[in-house]
Amino acid sequence: MDIATGASSESQMLDFDVPAQPLVTALAQYATVSGRSVMFIDEWVAGRTSAPVRGRYTSHAALRILLAGTGTAHDVDTQLSGAFILKRVAGAPVVASAAGSQRRYDALVQARVWEALCADLRTAPGHYRSILQLRVAASGHISQASLVSSSGDPGRDAAMLAALANLKMDGPPPADLALPLTLAILPHDVLPGPRCATVH
Repeated sequence: MDIATGASSESQMLDFDVPAQPLVTALAQYATVSGRSVMFIDEWVAGRTSAPVRGRYTSHAALRILLAGTGTAHDVDTQLSGAFILKRVAGAPVVASAAGSQRRYDALVQARVWEALCADLRTAPGHYRSILQLRVAASGHISQASLVSSSGDPGRDAAMLAALANLKMDGPPPADLALPLTLAILPHDVLPGPRCATVH
């Protein structure tokens, strides 16, 4: 998953007041204050609790404090406007999560998007970068899909948006789901994730 907003500079000091809380919620608050994109695999942050961050820090320093003791670390992808990428610390256990409807729906949307992109060799993830934003209507259909960051190939970009235009979820999004949803498609060597079954 990706949480993204507008970007702040590397050295800019910002005021943070993020209490200890479920890590995914803390990351959303962090992204709002810092304006920095944060990308992660849902299973790696599920069930984990952030450390509190209070005071004036750069975006790098604040994220390092927030992640202390969570079993995750961060790196920076300079090709996606300096987005932070969370990585699991070697040996850190996966924590069981009592996820609510919002997290389950996020996972459903991600799975459907992945299936749609895997269905076409031009759009199959694994070797390119792109950031998508999606809105899901009450009917469960994707009502709007846009590219925040191009994949670098106009033909692939068009094919991605076409593939997402007809997607429908099994039901409406939960009322508390923040829209639009932002999803990052990254190469496997940057952030390991699922692979398309028919693409090698």
